[in-house]
Amino acid sequence: MDPLPPNAPESAALGQRFRVHGERRIGARTTLLEADDNETRSPVRVEVFDVSGAHGAELIKDFRTRLRAFEELEHPVLSPVLSGGMRGGSAYTVTEPHHGVWVGDLVGERFRERVSRREALDITDVLLGALEALHERDLVHGHIGPQTLSLADDGGVSLLLLATPPPPGTGGAAFGPQDDVAALAELLETMVAGHSPEDDGDSPAGRDAVGEAISALVAQGADPDPRRRPADASEYRALVRRAADALPTAAGRHVARSEPIEEAHPREEPEPAPRRRIMLWAALAAVLVLVGGVALWAVTNQGSAPAGARMPDLVGLSPSEAADQLAELPVSPEISYENVRSDDVEAGLVASTSPESGGELSEGADVRLSVAAGPLTVLMPEVVDSPEQDARLALSEAGLTDVEIVQEPAEGLPAGTVTDSDPEEGEQVPYDSTVVLTVVEGVIVPDLVGSSEEEAVGALAELGLESAVEEAEDSERPEGEVDHHSPGSGSVVEEGALVVLGVSTGPEEDEDDDEEETEQEDDNPRAEGDRDEGHTAAAPPDQNQPDEPEQVEPEQPAPCTSGSWTQGGVYPEGSRVVHDGTEYEAVWWNTDSSPEESNEWGPWRPVSSC
Repeated sequence: MDPLPPNAPESAALGQRFRVHGERRIGARTTLLEADDNETRSPVRVEVFDVSGAHGAELIKDFRTRLRAFEELEHPVLSPVLSGGMRGGSAYTVTEPHHGVWVGDLVGERFRERVSRREALDITDVLLGALEALHERDLVHGHIGPQTLSLADDGGVSLLLLATPPPPGTGGAAFGPQDDVAALAELLETMVAGHSPEDDGDSPAGRDAVGEAISALVAQGADPDPRRRPADASEYRALVRRAADALPTAAGRHVARSEPIEEAHPREEPEPAPRRRIMLWAALAAVLVLVGGVALWAVTNQGSAPAGARMPDLVGLSPSEAADQLAELPVSPEISYENVRSDDVEAGLVASTSPESGGELSEGADVRLSVAAGPLTVLMPEVVDSPEQDARLALSEAGLTDVEIVQEPAEGLPAGTVTDSDPEEGEQVPYDSTVVLTVVEGVIVPDLVGSSEEEAVGALAELGLESAVEEAEDSERPEGEVDHHSPGSGSVVEEGALVVLGVSTGPEEDEDDDEEETEQEDDNPRAEGDRDEGHTAAAPPDQNQPDEPEQVEPEQPAPCTSGSWTQGGVYPEGSRVVHDGTEYEAVWWNTDSSPEESNEWGPWRPVSSC
């Protein structure tokens, strides 16, 4: 067990609140304390998160966002979050303790004698139910593994919630539900193997029907390509349940039992062996018994392994609807996606499949769903006599993103006015056509985002352009840095035109009010005789409460503050990205579709220009 960081749990402030009697290091910055709360006189677990370093303010902000969200959760598997805040330079979260043993302490040579392979599937099913509660709220766990899962003798399963921000997901993208799925698939493999897989390459799950089913689940959930994994816990849970229900039942085993139990053989007994489900709430147990009966009937009447299936007709369905139909098949195919152009199917729906409808499918077969990203041909919009920036936006909305500019002099028209276009208005052209705009010559506004105010003003002056500065209060950029400007980069304007610079006032320091709410305890030890009175009569938090809505009142994001679009990223509906000076929002789930392909049918819609 690694010792605690010197600046974290042993701080005087934390020591006044908690009496620590055990600790474990579960991350580079995170330590878990087993402690007693000196104020409530009850045992607790305390997550301590080191927020030191150059990115401390950003880490605190992410930590508090997750803490607020977790405080509203209620689920029998997820550790209830009681409180949290800042003490002694460390962020901390207090959760209720759970009885049981950490899986990381159980894994060893005899793990499979304590937890059977079938029971590992049951545990996975229960954990996926907890993840569903998170994913349905657009939250992720981010720390699933043997060090956050505990199992008890009575069959209880506890998953520790950590407010520590999760690491980057696959490929450096933001951690998403598919990364939770991958972590849980790897945890399933660890539980089934009981230890790290052998070097001889043999499957840790075994070569029988049970082992092959589990190996297929692990491979599908932990696929290196996130696009081939189930989209979230709900999709993966359907696969896990289908695999479990197609397998013979097995006798339950207590996790920490000293003596192993011999595995039952239900087909040789007059009565089927009882199915021990890890979660013991009544509704889930009733559902599992019913499903298990249906599965056993299917195994008895159709054989112990599915023979195959036929590819259903999925054209015209949404990707999620198509995945649901595939999940109902008696085999588990490997699903992947690609974006295509089609004049026959509405954007966002399945345009074609491989294999085609009616084709044979076997266990693990590759199924590719081609999702329409827009039509093959588009109508050239009217852009003549409009400003260049408006013309670019109209072309982008139509799906035409390859634009070339030719400047020519013209009397009586403002600089940047479109005087001609090729193709002309009303022509039906391929979506990837190059559009040439002829505009009245002028001065091209450079890209000034990220420059200092002084650099931006100087660059505009050298071009003969005037400048004005306004505060960009909601910007996350450093103070004094240009967050956005109008007209945007690439605009053609007349000499002497005014460019308004939005200069950042610096990231908001929104921790003070929250700290006063969560750190009321800090002041209490100073007046030990008035501990309770000082806590209930603390005026500053009550006075600051009405101010919180004012901090979140401007709900519209500042232009171009979202992350940049990256090739290969996975973007759920509602995601926002910045690409070539424009902020876009995902209309439907997509990957590998550049925002440049934005149009009235495509997966992206422009939100604002910078």
